[in-house]
Amino acid sequence: MSEFDVIVIGGGPAGCYAALAAAAKGCTVALFEEDGAIGWPRHDPGWLMESDFATSLINAVAKAVPWSKVEEYRVCNSESGELIEKSKRGGYIVRRDLLEKEIALLAVRAGAELYLKTRVTNLIRSEGRVVGVETGSTVMPKAEAKIIICADGIRSAGHGLAKKEGMCESTNLLKPGISYLLANAEVSAGIIEHFLSSDPLLNYKTFFTHRDGLSVLGVPTSSAFYDLKERRDNVVSQKIRHAFPIEISGYTRTSAGKYAKYFGRMIKDNILFVGDASGGAGNIHGMIQGQFAATVAASAIKERDISERRLFEYQDLVRNSLGKAPFYYFSAREDFGSFDNWFHEVETSTRGITATEFSLIR
Repeated sequence: MSEFDVIVIGGGPAGCYAALAAAAKGCTVALFEEDGAIGWPRHDPGWLMESDFATSLINAVAKAVPWSKVEEYRVCNSESGELIEKSKRGGYIVRRDLLEKEIALLAVRAGAELYLKTRVTNLIRSEGRVVGVETGSTVMPKAEAKIIICADGIRSAGHGLAKKEGMCESTNLLKPGISYLLANAEVSAGIIEHFLSSDPLLNYKTFFTHRDGLSVLGVPTSSAFYDLKERRDNVVSQKIRHAFPIEISGYTRTSAGKYAKYFGRMIKDNILFVGDASGGAGNIHGMIQGQFAATVAASAIKERDISERRLFEYQDLVRNSLGKAPFYYFSAREDFGSFDNWFHEVETSTRGITATEFSLIR
């Protein structure tokens, strides 16, 4: 059985960054991803919230990953198009699939081992602690580790490790959706347009624009998308009337259970939960959590103290930064008064946290 310092479960942004950070700090690392590619399926539009971390990350990957600066985040009425609010703290838009591949590449270059189509099926315990994992892969059916970093995503609260380990309420409120990358949409580079309405089909429809005419839009079903195209009573439909999808992928979100608790308990024994698996969300939030988890794990292993008490330093780091402005934009206006206030709190609470690992490897 192969032995590692750290096993990371899940190859999304949080998991890939955790693997990179742990390997950069000298740990032996295995990253297990159940799908056949890092970055696919694409689960979100590639929005990186304004922060020191995002800026440093973009500076590091700018030559390898397509990106654009969001000059303005606009919130508008879906029916009239009337501006409700706007913010200059728009962050960045990237090709998230390529960003994740770039982070994974750096992790491998730093010494991490990456195994695709390797779904973790069980945790191996001995004397009350997790000592390894079992997988569905014949290439790596079992592996041992001192610390497990769990980044198995939004489904963790439904039927993943967070649920199995009793870290969250049982929830069946996982809501599927479809993400369309649209060509010929009526959108402009540098602007995210977020629409609000009392009509459920029009509410929280957001155009995450990659460049002129090219934008990501999420809808509940394919029929809903084509229904929207035919309507004549709102601005959202106007923007997509002559657009066609050049990429379609599914996504899942939930509004209950672990996900909505915003960073509750994130440690159990020697397992550190990051990203959606921890009750958080968002690309920047997840990657920072991955960095925090890897930093604490590497330090604990070096000091030969991987007790739960020692690992709780990771949870403290999260609560004292990201926990002040969690990612859940469906309640951002209610929680913070406006999107701009929320963006400001995220920027403030993560100030000084940067993607330092890239400079260590390159």
